[in-house]
Amino acid sequence: MIEAKQVVKTYQTNGSVTVNAVNGVDFILEPGEFCVLVGESGSGKSTLSQLLMGLIPPTSGELLLDGKSIAFSRKHNHKELCTKIQLVLQDGKSALDPRYSVYDCIAEPLRNLKRINRAEEKHRIQDLLEKMELPQELSMRKAHELSGGQQKRVCIARALAAQPQYIIFDEAVSGLDVLVRKNVLDLLKKLHREQNMAFLFITHDMDVALYMANRILVMKDGLIVEDVRYTGYTSCFHHPYSRLLLNSVLPRQAATSQKAV
Repeated sequence: MIEAKQVVKTYQTNGSVTVNAVNGVDFILEPGEFCVLVGESGSGKSTLSQLLMGLIPPTSGELLLDGKSIAFSRKHNHKELCTKIQLVLQDGKSALDPRYSVYDCIAEPLRNLKRINRAEEKHRIQDLLEKMELPQELSMRKAHELSGGQQKRVCIARALAAQPQYIIFDEAVSGLDVLVRKNVLDLLKKLHREQNMAFLFITHDMDVALYMANRILVMKDGLIVEDVRYTGYTSCFHHPYSRLLLNSVLPRQAATSQKAV
């Protein structure tokens, strides 16, 4: 279980003004759960993902993984943390080392975090490519030779390779064409059904949030302003900011009762 307790992250601007990027966040992500965190750009979503990965320290509050602190220590606990939590970023191309083939990109966490032989490694990578619906012949290509959708699938395969308990997807489908995005979203839903792990999916698109999960966290100005169980009808959302996001994707006159498609 991942737990955030009154987590705050502040920054000082050039004018010595304090900005609360994350401002007292409380939430729990249970094992096996699929949860979406939605909010506009600048709401604190990406800062929260970095905190959960131990990449930056909180200013105050606690972040716990199975009851133990997610300490900010790249040197001492990074490997242990990466075996349990993986992060998939927005830009698939920049997230992949241009020197590596697709095979080596996916193999990297296996070689760093797992103790398996080369035959097991090859079998695992072939299986992951199949799960990502990627042809095996792509394994020897470099990232720049792939389409945006293919790059994203390789990044997801790399995250899955470590067999973590949790995967955080930070704006993981932003910038993709509509049809490619839909295919990747459907793939993630399928993977979640098949894999014994929890997904935290971060997005600024309320329509994506409604499509992806039945638990939706709404974030604004560093705070989670609403945590709802979505059953297909938007009447479960009550906060004015949630309603504003809904009205941007649903007809205003039907926002309170229409089932989202």
